[in-house]
Amino acid sequence: MNVYLNLVFRRRKNMSLKNNILGIDTATEETVIGLNDEVISWVSNRNQSKELLPAIDKLIREQKLTPKKIRGVVVNIGPGSFTGLRVGLTVANGFGYGLKIPLVGMSEFDVIRLFCPKADLIILDAKRNELFVQVKKQVPKLIPVAKLGGLIKRGMSVCVEPDLALALHSQLSKAGTIYLNEIPRIQKMATMLVASRLGKKFVPVMPLYLRGANITKSKTK
Repeated sequence: MNVYLNLVFRRRKNMSLKNNILGIDTATEETVIGLNDEVISWVSNRNQSKELLPAIDKLIREQKLTPKKIRGVVVNIGPGSFTGLRVGLTVANGFGYGLKIPLVGMSEFDVIRLFCPKADLIILDAKRNELFVQVKKQVPKLIPVAKLGGLIKRGMSVCVEPDLALALHSQLSKAGTIYLNEIPRIQKMATMLVASRLGKKFVPVMPLYLRGANITKSKTK
C-alpha cells in the first residue's frame, strides 16, 4: 500500500487569476470567498447569512471593481453544512440572476479530483459515524462508516483526509494507493477560480444535499 502526502495542483497554462470570477464556499464553518488574485477565509460559526454579503462587497471594492464587472460566479455546491450551502447558493444565484451572469457549481468531489485525478474513491467525513463517498465519477452518496469496506476493492486508489485515514485504517487495508487530502480550503478556492468554466447564460445552481436538514420539531402541548 503506497501513501502520498501533500497533494499539489498545477494550474494549466493560460489560466489567469484576473478573470473577474467571484468564488463562494460556505460548505463548512470556514467560509471562503475569492476574486481574482485575492482569497480570504474566516470561521463563521453559522453566521454566514449575516457575514457573507458584507464580506463579498468588501472584497469587490478591494479589487477596485463594481458588481457589474463580475463575469461569473463559481460556488461550492456540497456536500456540507445544510444551512451553509443554502446561504451560499442563495447568494450565488442572486448574483447570477441580478447581473445576468453565468454560474458554475462545483462539488467538493469535483475540486478534490483536480488535485487527485487518479483516485478511484474519494472519502469525506460526514460526521455522525457516516461518510460522503464517490466512486470514480458515479453519483456521490452517504454511507455508514461500517459499509466502507464493501466499496474498496483490492488495489483501489483512495483519497482521504489524514485523520480519517487513521480512523479507517482497517477498512483501507486493501487499497493499493492512498492519497492524503491535506488541501486547505483557501487553496481549494484558488483552484476553483482558475479551473471553473463559465457557460454563456445564467442557469440556477442547485446544492448537492446528501443528508437532509437536522431539524427538531417542537413538541405540541
